[in-house]
Amino acid sequence: MNFERNAFVAWNPRFLERTGSSEDEIKSGKLQELLAFEESWLPLLDENQAVKVEFVSCAFRRSFGAEPIPGYIIRSQGKIGYVMLDVFASPSAQFEEGRIVGREEERNRIIKAYDEEISSSMIAALFLVETAKRELEEAGLPQAEDVSKASEILSETTEKIADVLTNADGNK
Repeated sequence: MNFERNAFVAWNPRFLERTGSSEDEIKSGKLQELLAFEESWLPLLDENQAVKVEFVSCAFRRSFGAEPIPGYIIRSQGKIGYVMLDVFASPSAQFEEGRIVGREEERNRIIKAYDEEISSSMIAALFLVETAKRELEEAGLPQAEDVSKASEILSETTEKIADVLTNADGNK
């Protein structure tokens, strides 16, 4: 992984097999799209050593509905790193992996609920508000301005919700 380019630079066939990803998906995906990981990196070596090496728990995001794969990211000098999937079995590692996988599962549940239960209602409401705005404007009524503001707010809110759902990975 190259953190400066925010991209994977190499992988092996086992990684593709394990993640169920194609080479094109790995090549074109940004790190935060493919991996969920914390911002709090832990030193792997003594802080006084010349080379700064650190690690963090992660989960590889897979296609919608598929369970994320837990693992770790090892990073050197804050620039180059590699991902190890399912490598540690200590209780603290299992806890951390479970926490990240649980967060990803909850994220998937929320996205599914939004898609199935909320998005169509919001789009219908937006369509109705836009229709009312257009009719009020055509009639030259002063209420058109208020409905126009409501339409803008609803559109912006819908976009913000979509952005939060697609970018919710714990990284700010």
